[in-house]
Amino acid sequence: MKRNSYAKWFTRVTLGGLLCGLIGCVSKPTLVTETPTRGFGAAPQLLGPIQLDEKTVILDARAAFDYSMARIPRSQNINWIDFSEREPRSRGWPQKDSFASARKLARMGISPDTKVVVFGLGPNGQGEEGRVAWLLAYLGVENVQFARFGSVRSRITTEAMPEEARASILEESASTGSVKATGGNVALGSPEAPIEPSPIWKPNLEGTLIATKKEIVGAFQNRAMEKPWSFEGRKARRYRILDVRPSREYLGKSGGLRARAIPNFDAMNVPWKEFFDSDFRVLPEIGERLISIGFSKDDRILVIDNDGLASAAVTMALRAMGFKDAGLYAGGYNDLMEK
Repeated sequence: MKRNSYAKWFTRVTLGGLLCGLIGCVSKPTLVTETPTRGFGAAPQLLGPIQLDEKTVILDARAAFDYSMARIPRSQNINWIDFSEREPRSRGWPQKDSFASARKLARMGISPDTKVVVFGLGPNGQGEEGRVAWLLAYLGVENVQFARFGSVRSRITTEAMPEEARASILEESASTGSVKATGGNVALGSPEAPIEPSPIWKPNLEGTLIATKKEIVGAFQNRAMEKPWSFEGRKARRYRILDVRPSREYLGKSGGLRARAIPNFDAMNVPWKEFFDSDFRVLPEIGERLISIGFSKDDRILVIDNDGLASAAVTMALRAMGFKDAGLYAGGYNDLMEK
């Protein structure tokens, strides 16, 4: 397939230079600078079918109100912001105290070897389930999947739904025989048991899943998009910067003055929703498209959007497709543009 076949599928900017103000801001401390690198083993699970069993920890990344209206049995509501830096302009960065994050997860029954599935609003959300999955993988939880909540609609509970809607779901579920109706709820076949906390565990951080401002600015200054470059002694890689905002915002046609003020630094634009199907499962064929426009599975791909939400989901999608050195610029443009 010719590379021009996907000419309309992405937009590339080569209009020159980062704002000098960015270069002066590369020293902002984050936990990334202390992060060791380990092998990342979660990628194969991301492409497998979603299967819920009694040992699966189910996390729901939707808003608390949506969770209260309809939920999956044994699921727990989770807000990605609770695991992020508190300062509004830095909230894209994961909590610096990774041990505190691990303790919160342990109370939710999660350990490094726990099977976890995260549900959210899929394409109708902002990528929250992908952000939670990325955080888990970053901290060392290996078996993580994420999908749209509606992809398992027959397994939701209905206690907060209007009677008419509840009856409709119960009738549909009974006709398929896939679930059991008990006490007005749709259950997995047995009453919900209380969540058993896991033992306290030490985070085993995967450093390549995240990138610092120093790395992203250094890649541009060293022309790493054209030739391999080594960041802080790591293996020399060619770099690709992937902007996953909607195309209109990327081109400055929406998003206000701030969107138009974002500097151009040889980033390619592929909107984040292109990576997923309607159930928010990864579309493996997108990897072939990326290769057709010059990406390599050995490239260091830095993914960015405004706040580290949708870009986290895309980072996980890239890992699932075999781009083994994809990483998230977690602060997004909200952080990158800070003087």
